Amino acid sequence: MNIVLGVHVKHDRSACIIIDGKVVVNIANERLDRVKYSDSPEIPYTAVDAVLKHCNIDISQVSCIGMSGAGIESEKVKQFYKDDFFAHYRCREIPFFFLSHHWAHAYSSFCSSTFSESLIFVADGGGDYIGDKQEAETLYYGSHGKIQPLAARTQDMVVRKMENPVNTIYPFMPDYVRNHQISIARKYAQITHLTGFAHGECGKTMGLASYGKSYFDYSQLDFRDLDFDLKYKDMLEEIYALHIMSGKSHRDFILKERANISATVQEFTECAIISLLKNYQTRYSCENLCLAGGLFLNCLLNHKILCECNFKNVFIIPSAGDDGQALGSAYYAYMEMFGTQSDFHINLPYIGLDYTEQEIEDAIRLKNLSYKKYADGDLAKITAEYISQNKIVGMHRGRTELGPRALCHRSILANPTHPYMKDILNRRVKHREEFRPFAPTVAKEDQFKYFALRASSDYMLLAPVVREEYREKLSAVTHVDNTARVQAVSKKSDPFIHQLLLELKKVIGVSVVLNTSFNVAGEPIVESPQDALNTFLKTNIDVLVIGNCVVTKP
Repeated sequence: MNIVLGVHVKHDRSACIIIDGKVVVNIANERLDRVKYSDSPEIPYTAVDAVLKHCNIDISQVSCIGMSGAGIESEKVKQFYKDDFFAHYRCREIPFFFLSHHWAHAYSSFCSSTFSESLIFVADGGGDYIGDKQEAETLYYGSHGKIQPLAARTQDMVVRKMENPVNTIYPFMPDYVRNHQISIARKYAQITHLTGFAHGECGKTMGLASYGKSYFDYSQLDFRDLDFDLKYKDMLEEIYALHIMSGKSHRDFILKERANISATVQEFTECAIISLLKNYQTRYSCENLCLAGGLFLNCLLNHKILCECNFKNVFIIPSAGDDGQALGSAYYAYMEMFGTQSDFHINLPYIGLDYTEQEIEDAIRLKNLSYKKYADGDLAKITAEYISQNKIVGMHRGRTELGPRALCHRSILANPTHPYMKDILNRRVKHREEFRPFAPTVAKEDQFKYFALRASSDYMLLAPVVREEYREKLSAVTHVDNTARVQAVSKKSDPFIHQLLLELKKVIGVSVVLNTSFNVAGEPIVESPQDALNTFLKTNIDVLVIGNCVVTKP
């Protein structure tokens, strides 16, 4: 067998295994160590051991290793990680490949798509170091498994941490920092920090943007290539001028204007990326596009790319952020070791770990809880009844999803037609800001009926408008701007969830369920049965569906 291990270090550490061209398993380390983002330069041995165990193999059977990091110079650290890995496992040395951050993103998306050729665009907060610069945006061309760079842009390195006032508040910013180049995604993060949100909370900025209006009109923005100029001071300088004119304190101005500030950076990002992609599509006449990098977790941006660009097909890897790096590293190492391959098989999105019914029942018994067990058909009907009765249901079934979005295998489900369900869910379980929307999961055959989608939205990466005739009915999942972040499920991709959606259609009138991640604020999404039970017991979730077992509270 040809067995390849992919590993990613730094934030969103992860591990992946490909066997004979098939992606068998991928897991983010945060799901196992229970530390959000699992940020560390250490090799994620917990995740590596988990994927080896899942495949029932040991390290001696692995043919080669691919690895990537973030904010490093890959060639300089390769030997360091190689020595560490083989010392840890005390095994014979095997081929060890280390590739740059943006290359790993590119491989993760292109090799997971079904395209024989494609443009590949990578955009994130920052990749690896290149001399005294850092990767910002990169355009590649992929053809029959081979990838080559077409254009690249770098940015200056961050001074201190990004959230430091020298990076986010204009008067605190030294002149030399003001003129530093910055990536589009880091600009988004910079404004996210300005509005008071923390690292990893760009999704909050996206949600808040819908409540505001951009200060500036970016509709004529025309970035023709990756030689555009974007500085740290851009946008901050203009926002500071507005602050001065307001006569308010900095704190009061930001609190009052944060929605408009969020809308400004959202509109800039959309116009900048769309102008780039339009120009590249015209230049290269390629009908396919693959996207990767954390910027493409922005669902509003993604759907506008589909609506405004002329690509026939667009593929976005569900793990567009750094938790997809191990997958890209594994693809790269596989082809370096065994030759170019254009027909990898990946069964998206459920390629994480799974648990036996025995493990699930043992975990329930350890908590001294009673439960009932059902066949799939009966379980779908019973779960639909609970949801129609406005019960909050924790769902833990099957293999973990790839990427940061909960796609009904580690989800909290609720009634999307209850007009106050968003508030109920926030008050009882999630405790999130009121401006953040909850997402709908829909039967795939009905997605275009309820939502004005331009393409199928299988991985909750697109935010189309909810069709007008269903906005009142789907009020709990319709955002203030009438959009919704959609996941579509087919019978083939998940027979049980699809059946649940059809059962819901019988009792609430729509094949839709409100879906949010199975976790509480500050914690990663649950992974194991123990994690699910712990979260169930410490929150006001009413019902836990775990495997084929149903656990309720007294």
